[in-house]
Amino acid sequence: MVALVLVLAGAAVFATTRGLRTVSADGARRLDLARAPRELPALALLDQAGRQHAFGGPIAQGKSTDKSIDKSELPVTLVTFVYTQCMAICRTSASGQAWLQQQLRERRLQDRVRLLTLSFDPARDTPAALLAYARTLRADPAIWTFATVAEPARLRGLLDAFGIVVLPDGLGGYSHNAALFLVDAQGRLAAAYDVERPDLALADVLRSRL
Repeated sequence: MVALVLVLAGAAVFATTRGLRTVSADGARRLDLARAPRELPALALLDQAGRQHAFGGPIAQGKSTDKSIDKSELPVTLVTFVYTQCMAICRTSASGQAWLQQQLRERRLQDRVRLLTLSFDPARDTPAALLAYARTLRADPAIWTFATVAEPARLRGLLDAFGIVVLPDGLGGYSHNAALFLVDAQGRLAAAYDVERPDLALADVLRSRL
């Protein structure tokens, strides 16, 4: 009986660690995405200017029937999740995106790569709050968009698609995980990186020869 339990436990560990190649859920996510990019749910985002944008779904995946959309010209998007009142890991995410903005400008990639910061706190992160947050980071709206879900009921599906876990901390804020995500030109979630390593995301973007 003990031997069977040990075998089952070993099998579970092997599966969870993707063949002992990672020791964390975030690491497993990175390996899974590298093997099979993930389609994203279709929903509407509300940005810092109060405009709505389609995100995920048929248009982003190149399946739209609108012939005026050139699917080859859809930009790669580097995405992070935050809430604007966060004083911890969200600052690291924002710093990474700010660094990427500078790098995209210097390499003249702003037409081929975009930055997107998504808030999971739509009740407080209104367009006005997002705009104020963007201004503190000196974000160029031509490169870097700040948005949240236009329909709060769709938030859970979006977080699940990216593997983001958000829990109230009892103090008016949230405890949450974080990553820097790459959404490819087909609108698929294709890669995830540590928020402290935006250089790795940039290296992959440059390697893809956009």
